[in-house]
Parts: sequence; C-alpha cells; structure tokens
Amino acid sequence: MPPAPIPRPAFEDPMVDRRTVVPMHLLPRARQWGRRRGVTIVELLVTIGIIAFLVGILIPALQIAREAARRTSCANNMRQIALGMATYDDAKKQLPGWRNVLDTYTKVRAATDPKTACVSWTVPILPQIESKGIHDWYAAYTTAAASSAGNPSTKKIPLYACASRGDVTTTSPLSYAVNAGNGGEELDVSSTPESQFEGDGVFADAVGNLPGEPTFDASRPTYKPAVVGLRKVAVDGAGFTLLITERSGPNAAKDISWSANPVLVRANVGARVENHSVLHPLEIGVGSRTDLQVINPTADTCPLPNPPLPGANADDWKERYPSSRHPGAVNVAFCDGRTRVLRNGIDAWVYCQLLSSNGKAVSPRVADWQKSVDASGTLSPYDLQASDLVR
Repeated sequence: MPPAPIPRPAFEDPMVDRRTVVPMHLLPRARQWGRRRGVTIVELLVTIGIIAFLVGILIPALQIAREAARRTSCANNMRQIALGMATYDDAKKQLPGWRNVLDTYTKVRAATDPKTACVSWTVPILPQIESKGIHDWYAAYTTAAASSAGNPSTKKIPLYACASRGDVTTTSPLSYAVNAGNGGEELDVSSTPESQFEGDGVFADAVGNLPGEPTFDASRPTYKPAVVGLRKVAVDGAGFTLLITERSGPNAAKDISWSANPVLVRANVGARVENHSVLHPLEIGVGSRTDLQVINPTADTCPLPNPPLPGANADDWKERYPSSRHPGAVNVAFCDGRTRVLRNGIDAWVYCQLLSSNGKAVSPRVADWQKSVDASGTLSPYDLQASDLVR
C-alpha cells in the first residue's frame, strides 16, 4: 500500500509549487518591507537640539561632581598631613619648623652652599606619611646621590599635590603651606639674643641665626629659634588655630616644589616660594583692612600699604595668603586635626586670629590685627567665636 501524501499546511496555496518559491532573502528589499520613508531635516534638527540640550545640562554637572571629588581628595591629603604632624609632635615634643636642619644633609650642604643647607617642614614628617625611604635619603645624603638619576627629591609625593591644580612646572609639586604667623619677620627684642614671637603662627624657624652654627648668615639679624608644639596651642584652642592651608591658586607660583630649600627672611619680604608657609598680612591702614581679601587674593584685593613699608616685595601678596583652584574657597586643617573650608569672604581680622597660636607672645602688629574694627574705625579686643567661621 503506497504511503499517504504529506499534507500541506493550511496557509499554503495548493496551486503554488514549493520548488518554485523564491527565498525571502533573495527578494528585493522593497518587496520585503515596503517602501521606507527617510528622516526629514526637521526631525534631524530636533534630535540634534535635544542632544545638545542634554549635553549642556550634563557637562556642568559632571564638572561640578569632578571638582567636588578633587576637593574631597585635597581635604583628605591635608588630613593625612595633619595626622603626620601630630605624630611627629608626639614623638619630638614639638612641631617641625618651616626651616629645619637635618643630619648629614645639612652638614654636607653647609660646606658648599649654606643657603641650601636647610629643609622645609615637608622633609621631617616624611616617615609619618609613609615616605621613610625619602627621609633616609636625606639623612644619608651625599653629593653623588644628589646628582644620581634616582634622586627622590625630584619626585612627586601624591600626598603633597592637590588634583585641582594641573599647571605646575615642577616634577615635585607642593600645594600646601603651614601657618608661620609673621615667619620671623618681626623679632622679640626683649630677649637676649632676640627671638621669634612664639604666639605668631604655629611653625617657627627651628634653625634661627646664631653665630657658630653652620647656617649662620652674618648679613641677617641674630636670633634664636623658637620651639612650638601642639600642647602650647591646645591651651588656647586648637580648634581655632590654623595648621595647614592650601597655597596653589592661579596667582601662586607654578614651580613650588616640596623639596625647596627655605631661606632666612627680612621684615616684609617673608613670603617666599621656597618657604612653604602662609604669613600674617602686611601692615595696612585701619580703614582699608576690613576690605582686604586674604583667601584667594588678587593684586587689587591685597595691595601693599601706601606708601609701601621699607623692603616690601611688590609680589608678596601672591605667596603670603591661602589660595586654591577650588571655586571661592580653600581647604584648611586646624591644630585639632579637623579639616574645613574657608570662604573668600572671611573677615581679615578673623583670619588673623586663626593664625595666632596663643594670646600672649605676639608682635604688636599682630596684636593690633587681632582686634575688631567698629563702625567708627576704633580698634578693640575681640574673642573669636565658633559662629565667625560659619559662612
């Protein structure tokens, strides 16, 4: 009995021979899908407009988010540096100075060039910020090591660099500075030999300028170094005393290096790139000091006094004050380890009180700046309040 025929599907036309059916992929495209309509110029312009609008919204938001991340990273750097300072202070019973001597490095350099024999505060705390190998290089310094390709003083230390500043010209950038008060620009003549005012700032010159020392400079005033520690600061409120600030704004030098050699200063010329410190404002008239901008200043907002003080540096304002690339503010760390943001509009006399480590051995000029100015222009003492930092 012959096999039964294979039934055709219900949808198949019985009059069509399946052997003559053309596969779909060989049919003309128009027969497959019908005629396709193109995109009009209006639709294209609308689409481009929508995309441009979305990009215009997203790019600023993305930039703000990136800058917020960079500012947070910068604040974290300062927090780690402040912790390193506290650890150093706990071990040595004093903070490093803005100028220091260091073992073999100072001895070798003093024999050839005494002006480069000292190191900044950035070097003594290296073991406390997990860079002990670089500190050991300084401690065992040789002239041959300085000229070698592996010289670590030319290398970048990430903790010392703020990500918001990308225009530096040095391979070893530094974005931060310490509170040096008047930085030794004024000396206490009541002591013999003269000494720095310990209440001006937190970081003093730990070297001084005494005869017989390898760094002695006979052309500069003779004075003994001051010793400053966090225990002295704590008596008057570590939470109201600046320890570290940023100094990396558009007007700051682009070649600030953490390994620079700090130098002695004369009155009113202490704001040096290599000294890695912020200083007390220059003395100016009482009537104009309330308008002085001490955070992210410009030449117009921080002018020199008129007439200028003897020996004043015309570019002094660039390095004397805190500055940053963060819009309208700088990160700072206080002596109790807290990090905060100081806005551009902080009152100059409030800022000056933040520079003072105590209310005692301060120079007359600094003491005058710590007073407030009333509506009539009269100076009177003022106690700093927590509300003064709220902006």
